[in-house]
Amino acid sequence: MNAFSKQNLQNIRSIFEQQTGVDLRPVKRRYLPVKMAVIMTAVLICGFTMTAFTFHLFSSLAGDDLSLCATYQGDGIVSITVENQSDKMLKFQPQLKLMRWSTGEEVQPVSDEITFTGTEFNPHSSGVMTIDLSQAYDVAQLEQPIEGDNYYFVLTNNDFLFGQDWMCTVYFSEPAAIEMEYPEDIVSVETDTELSEQIAEQLKPYFGRYIHDPDEYRQLAKEYYAKCSELLAQVDGNIVPAVSPLDFAVDIPIGQLPIFDDTVPEDAQHGLIVENRFSLDGYNLPVGASMEETALVIGATVPQHQGETDGGTPVQLVYLFTYETDAIQSPGDYAFVHGRLLTFEQMEPYKVYEDAQYTCYDMTGLFYTDLHEYVGTILSERSDVYLDEQVWKRIENIYAYYRDPEVLKNNFIYLSRSD
Repeated sequence: MNAFSKQNLQNIRSIFEQQTGVDLRPVKRRYLPVKMAVIMTAVLICGFTMTAFTFHLFSSLAGDDLSLCATYQGDGIVSITVENQSDKMLKFQPQLKLMRWSTGEEVQPVSDEITFTGTEFNPHSSGVMTIDLSQAYDVAQLEQPIEGDNYYFVLTNNDFLFGQDWMCTVYFSEPAAIEMEYPEDIVSVETDTELSEQIAEQLKPYFGRYIHDPDEYRQLAKEYYAKCSELLAQVDGNIVPAVSPLDFAVDIPIGQLPIFDDTVPEDAQHGLIVENRFSLDGYNLPVGASMEETALVIGATVPQHQGETDGGTPVQLVYLFTYETDAIQSPGDYAFVHGRLLTFEQMEPYKVYEDAQYTCYDMTGLFYTDLHEYVGTILSERSDVYLDEQVWKRIENIYAYYRDPEVLKNNFIYLSRSD
């Protein structure tokens, strides 16, 4: 079993040094005078105390996730729809940085008089935070159209520390250079006859559309899971649930990644890939029979503006389901995937990894059959993405690479052990 390589550790160290300014290179050992040693001990104790304190805060480094969507109301007022997708309370600090996309430089305020309202969001909830910039910036200047460029906020819940700051695009004028290109006659994937026929009859009403409103898809998910419970209670056989081991992932060293997008630097190709575990698919429909069942999803980032080479909006592409190997007692045991009840014998062709602890299957084919229709349908519902031929090529390349069974088979790792 592979472990983190020296390259992985070097990449982590480089990111830490860039974000904190701390040089982690080894230095020749020197012995401190007793007085200085006491001072340094006090500093270290304080540092560990602060680390313990911030560990409990909402942080992307701890796997906490959110979504942000800004709407300019005029007169310097911006409303930001916030969805807290984690188990922790999210409390934004009343401070921000206003940045330009093209230069990455901060727009300097004329005063510190920025007013925030609605800054706290409970776990798994959504709401609106309002920001008044009218006294802090030249609003008339912000509202001037800027061709091929725009602004974004950097928001934080802990003094802009790494893992506790988030970017959010904001348009003070109508976007001038975003051209949306999608396949014609985009339809929901569930109109695919072959896939629709495989869905359990009592669950079909839940498929066939993209659910936008968080409150609506939470309510529908609750109903869906109740229907699944009724359905599975009637099954005569062993039903094996998908599991969500956080230490089990696909990890490919940066130097071994192919070029997904030749407009992006080679050492930044890894930034085009996203990997996480989700209980909902790209249409906000459940992937399993309960909220605890998730898929390990590999996706691609889609830029928000023409020419961007880092960050962007993630789109889910590859759906991997993980099961405890010893829970599968026979090929006739069942798994429930995206509205379908399948035996492990039926899933055998989709197996991409197996060891004594976990067995993993690539079940992407049960989520969509046409990549362009699927991605196009999802992105057509957003106004914060830029999609052209080059970005399509990026998506296609990432999809093709991670659908290769050999790529997956050879790159699963356990993050917490070295064997």
